[in-house]
Amino acid sequence: MRYKERDSYIVIVHVGCLMKKNRIVLKRTNKREAGNFLLFVFLLPYVCACLWGHVGEETGSVVSNQKEAQQGEAVYKVEVVMDWGVWELSMEEYLVYRLALVMPKGYDSEALKAQAVLLRTELILSYQEMQNTVLRIEESGFSRYYGSKHTEEILTDCKKAVEETRGIYLVYQGEPIQASYFKISNGQTRDAGEVWHTDSCPYLAGVPCPQDKASTEYSSVVTVEKERYIEKLRSIAGDAYKEETLWQGGIFSFDSAGYMTEVMYQEEGLEDVLIDGEAFRHIFGLESASMKMERTETNMIFHVTGVGHGFGMSQYGANCKALNGEKYEQILQEFFLGTELAKFE
Repeated sequence: MRYKERDSYIVIVHVGCLMKKNRIVLKRTNKREAGNFLLFVFLLPYVCACLWGHVGEETGSVVSNQKEAQQGEAVYKVEVVMDWGVWELSMEEYLVYRLALVMPKGYDSEALKAQAVLLRTELILSYQEMQNTVLRIEESGFSRYYGSKHTEEILTDCKKAVEETRGIYLVYQGEPIQASYFKISNGQTRDAGEVWHTDSCPYLAGVPCPQDKASTEYSSVVTVEKERYIEKLRSIAGDAYKEETLWQGGIFSFDSAGYMTEVMYQEEGLEDVLIDGEAFRHIFGLESASMKMERTETNMIFHVTGVGHGFGMSQYGANCKALNGEKYEQILQEFFLGTELAKFE
């Protein structure tokens, strides 16, 4: 369009020069030449209208297309419920704040990009499931950013990661995946098919992640007093369950990655009590369900490895891969087998 505007300008200048020249000649020419000149002057507005009208029409078309694209990007919104009301953000704006909340500070840019793609995938799947272009989310952590003078400085790396992956999300056979992520594995991520007894997430297969063992947060120990341990379990099993059953009993099951999947308590004459592994670890405030239990006379001691549920991408592992030179595309494909990147339009 720039070239067309310049061409039109040249034509207009040329016409102006002709007018000046014809005006000089008119003083000494005959009636035929004067008639030709008048005809030219009569047609000049039509010529200019055609030239300017064409350029204006094309310019309007380009501007219209740009506006439509911007409007398309702005259609998908996130309404964040705050103490004072609702903070409305575009999808990409929301992702910047969300990325800053879930990703540890100081991680490599490629690890940040991998996480940004997962967060966008998570949002797109939610839009599809809700069949809506607006999501309302309660996110208390956002309050630290709203109105802060240091927000831009804090979010610089996150904003860059979101911008450089704009619109990109992760799919399996054309559909957005369940974009699971967590902080640190126990050295191996978990197989969703094995744990959930489903083949709907084949990309969530267990993969080795030995680098996680180097994290300073890899292992932790939690000691729970006997009375408190029994009290917590009785709140679920009920008062009818004997103290000895809850303290000494329990059939614990683990998956191939070493995470507890469930524990069952049985009491004669009572209904069996089944507690999911993730629920069990939250009851006692454990970093993960990858644990070994040590029972003493007065305490239950949990030796825990890893941080988080263990499904999908380990953030610490992703950062290690990024520091070793891997790009975010490669990192995602290693954690989510058989997946591909797609562009959200």
